[in-house]
Amino acid sequence: MGDGAKARRVYEDAVEYLCRNIDALRELIGPELWESRFAVVRDVDPSTGEWRDAVRELHEAAETAGIPGGLGLRATMGVGDWPSGPTPRSVGWVCPTGRCARVDLRAGEAAQAPACALVGQPMRLVDG
Repeated sequence: MGDGAKARRVYEDAVEYLCRNIDALRELIGPELWESRFAVVRDVDPSTGEWRDAVRELHEAAETAGIPGGLGLRATMGVGDWPSGPTPRSVGWVCPTGRCARVDLRAGEAAQAPACALVGQPMRLVDG
């Protein structure tokens, strides 16, 4: 995985944290910054600088609000000591927009697709 892919993964992990804690973060960050920056994270292409800047601003706002490590953009380990990703699984749901690294594993045959916190759509099933 190249340096660009590592950086992309760090941002995806930050947006995953944002998705999982959306209500608490909205309240802590406050409506003014939240509304403008969250809209960019939700709607803008993740490969753009504007998208990364919005994630970074939400990260900094989360730190300022008292969340140690914010959304997790800053690595706390030494160079080359990147956090490992989750263990790959063959069946589960992923973000329908590709904006975050969230993966919800499928639990049972009749499990229903969880909803994406960013866009409110069902997450995309990845089966094998």
